[in-house]
Amino acid sequence: MKRILEAAHEGWLGAKANLIPGLVIIFFAALLVAAYYAFASVRDALEGLQSLRTAWGLGFSMLTSAIGAGLIPGLYLMAVGKGRHDGRGFLDVAFTSLVWATSMIWVDNFYNFQDWFWGPSTTFGIVISKMLLDQFVFTAFFSIHYVALGFRLRDLNYDFKSLGSALRDDWIIKVTIPMLVNCWLTWIPGTLVIYSLPLPLQIPLMVLIQCFFALEMAFVSSKMKASSVI
Repeated sequence: MKRILEAAHEGWLGAKANLIPGLVIIFFAALLVAAYYAFASVRDALEGLQSLRTAWGLGFSMLTSAIGAGLIPGLYLMAVGKGRHDGRGFLDVAFTSLVWATSMIWVDNFYNFQDWFWGPSTTFGIVISKMLLDQFVFTAFFSIHYVALGFRLRDLNYDFKSLGSALRDDWIIKVTIPMLVNCWLTWIPGTLVIYSLPLPLQIPLMVLIQCFFALEMAFVSSKMKASSVI
């Protein structure tokens, strides 16, 4: 139990370091949702984005996630001295973008499933139900592991043998729990906001929040490397 609590604390540190910016982003995302329902002009302004999302489908999700969660945070970390500026640094940015882009294959289809399973309603009960299934089933048992595997492979110099050793070395305690706690602190309120919008607008708003979350994940990953836990 002590090790589980320590792992959870590691995830909390990642979220705490960016708590205020994260709350600000979610606050403005919530304002956008409120404005969408309150003002026809805002709904009209978002129709173009909604049409683009509908027309491009999965391609829109993958491209925007690669840019918003991979490219932009990666270049930002390089600009502030938190990332390497050589060829390896750009390789890491490209690979991280690929991880986020391919993760959208599952996320995009899961959002479609949620809309089919619960219906398109945005009532309080439906939004809560979607959040619970998202965070405590889909994320906890699938999506967080996919992203974690990609990040650890990158941080272990793309060495699959080292990744195999990491998987056998208390993977759940050392990797999954810190990332999951970090994830919940952002995405429990985040998904409540996201699922309050119609389906075509959920992915664009999710990518906006995901950009910030990617910076949190970079913090947790750097802490793991610094402490040599794997």
